[in-house]
Amino acid sequence: MKFIFSGIFILSLLAADSVSSNCRFYFPAPAEDTTDGSKLDLDGPYIIYRNGYAVIKQIQKVENAFYPVSDSVQGSLKGKLISCNVNDSLFFSTLVKDTLINEDCVFEMPEKLIAISDIEGNFEAFRDFLINNGVINSDNQWLFAKGHLVLNGDFFDRGLNVTECLWFIYHIEQEAVKNGGYVHFILGNHEIMNMNDDIRYVRNKYAETSKFINEDYKDLYKPNTELGRWLETKNIVEKIGPYLFLHGGISEELNLLNPTIEEINTKSREYYYSSKAARVSGDTLVSTIFRSKYSPFWYRGYVQETIKEDSLNITLKIFNVEKIVVGHTIVDDVRYFYRGKVIAIDTDHASGDTEGLLIENGNEYRVDRAGNKNEIK
Repeated sequence: MKFIFSGIFILSLLAADSVSSNCRFYFPAPAEDTTDGSKLDLDGPYIIYRNGYAVIKQIQKVENAFYPVSDSVQGSLKGKLISCNVNDSLFFSTLVKDTLINEDCVFEMPEKLIAISDIEGNFEAFRDFLINNGVINSDNQWLFAKGHLVLNGDFFDRGLNVTECLWFIYHIEQEAVKNGGYVHFILGNHEIMNMNDDIRYVRNKYAETSKFINEDYKDLYKPNTELGRWLETKNIVEKIGPYLFLHGGISEELNLLNPTIEEINTKSREYYYSSKAARVSGDTLVSTIFRSKYSPFWYRGYVQETIKEDSLNITLKIFNVEKIVVGHTIVDDVRYFYRGKVIAIDTDHASGDTEGLLIENGNEYRVDRAGNKNEIK
């Protein structure tokens, strides 16, 4: 699947006779918003399932004018091809998955693994990182053989290509499996926030999008949408070989409950769209998971070094791992904490500092957007 150079984005569904299009009016691009500097732009597709139909909405552009497009397909979109804009000249295509099933949460260690975190809608940095580190090629095909790619949370908010990032992950997951590899998308606090109508960090572009396509932004990732259903299959903590991957960390309060990885994911999944209910559920594990001070997708104790190493050692023992990989709290470079027992990988992609973690044949490196490989300090 390659990027195609075109000024227009066309949704391709391989079944044109089942599609009814409603391309309304042209609107000139609005003036730039003064609150966060973002404005209406190309966006979508958003796939929403209603009353036996799949409604596909997006924003297209011709020259300097935007217009909304709404396509309605009766029945299933499984196996159909959709296209997703990135900017005026680039878009990629992917297939709607035949099935969406809950992810496993314990895996054997592959020979090579790359992890990156907190992309927050910075599509170009994300794609460059994957290409230059040999995960995919410029045609968006998987090159990483049986290697694994771990995305350690927070691909939502702050940036301006959130939708594109999500569909791109959706695409490369399929590419990886076809070639013996695997993509792990672990949910962070910003995924959970958007799934629970907390949109305080959503850029103005998306407010403009929602008005333009006549949809409430809060409804665009709900369980009756393709991306919402897909997000619901993801975990908040996974074990890969001797490594534990999660967005924030394991608090001492969570340690006291002695949970298994399976329990954390299974119990939390029931509340992905109802975090307020989780906090008053009466289930101590569930309420702890969704209470920000102690939550595995909010906790900052490792990078802030407020947890004692003895408590960290208890976590390693509970989950039978040697090291924990986290994002969530920005570091200057991918770096070690607690004598290498914690690896922090959230660098400031928005400012151009894109780095990730490479684990290859038992050795750990920090790798950057250009594909440079360096030791971790």
